[in-house]
Amino acid sequence: MMDQRVVEHAKWLVNYCTSVKRGDNVLIRLGGAQSGGDEGLELATEVYKEASRQGAHALIILFTNEAVRGYYEVTPEADIATTPSNYYELVKLSDVVIAIQAQVNTRSLEHTDPKRIGIRLRALDPISKEQLKKRWTATVHPTNAHAQDADMSLAEYRDFLYSAVLRDWNVEVERMERLKAVLEKADRIRLVGEETDLSFSIKGRTPVVDDAKLNFPGGEVFTAPIDNSATGKIYFDLPSVTYGKEVTDISLTFDKGVIVDYSASKNQQLLKHMIETDEGSRRLGEFGVGTNRGIDRFTRNILFDEKMGGTIHLAIGFAYEECSGINKSAVHWDMIKRMKPGEIIIDGKPVQKDGRFAWE
Repeated sequence: MMDQRVVEHAKWLVNYCTSVKRGDNVLIRLGGAQSGGDEGLELATEVYKEASRQGAHALIILFTNEAVRGYYEVTPEADIATTPSNYYELVKLSDVVIAIQAQVNTRSLEHTDPKRIGIRLRALDPISKEQLKKRWTATVHPTNAHAQDADMSLAEYRDFLYSAVLRDWNVEVERMERLKAVLEKADRIRLVGEETDLSFSIKGRTPVVDDAKLNFPGGEVFTAPIDNSATGKIYFDLPSVTYGKEVTDISLTFDKGVIVDYSASKNQQLLKHMIETDEGSRRLGEFGVGTNRGIDRFTRNILFDEKMGGTIHLAIGFAYEECSGINKSAVHWDMIKRMKPGEIIIDGKPVQKDGRFAWE
């Protein structure tokens, strides 16, 4: 028997996250060009049904793990570098895009050349930008692969996932608005912690509350650093899992906003290729603070981990226009740091210490 929380999950995606209405063209995407969605049909089916109840025209597309892996294995580099016009037109014609992660193997690209992944990212950039114009959201459906990454059983992972997504989002938004009010007045952010002393400006940039409409779950307040302002060093104690590879112990050193030194204990070559993708990937595109206390452990899935209460994350590359960001890049790669021990200092005043806000 299907877990009834799947039905509730689907209703949130259709009615809250994307506000599907009669006549909408709704694209339900299982997986993507860098990962598979093999096991998400259960949730996709419920989304399809709920969208249809609202009078929308829904379509499900599926990228399997093996199809994505096989693509990189057999495709000439010139073709990898070409934007697929059929996929682009499909997104362009859609009013709503609902993306579902549901991988059967989160490491299927472990042995794929990171250079080829970087080339593909640049080719898909026009599609990513087109999706941002739509009413879109991204979520995860529980699978054994995701549960294994999180060191949980499937039953434990299901409970964890639904505790993170099926929350009172009115209450969560009220909590995040308090942090947003502080950031709206801020100029200089300083992050101090293990092997970390990094400062940058967010003056004039717009902080945004993640109210769980673009990402489900939500639970962060984020903005875009001033492009030439980052100075110092930061160490990310949590691994970053991207494109099937786990990059661990990332350290970045900035001078006048540009990454001037970097290292990782595992998969440093991928880190190198991502940083060197284009001019914008050498700079920060996002600063975010996690606020979702329902996410109480690291799961190796950025959709959850960047929202974890007591953490911050920085993304290299593309800056969101809604944050008044101007950095352009084909890359947007989030890296997470626990702030216990540590401090977030805003204009010389400690706002968070060891993962707890001053007002908590």
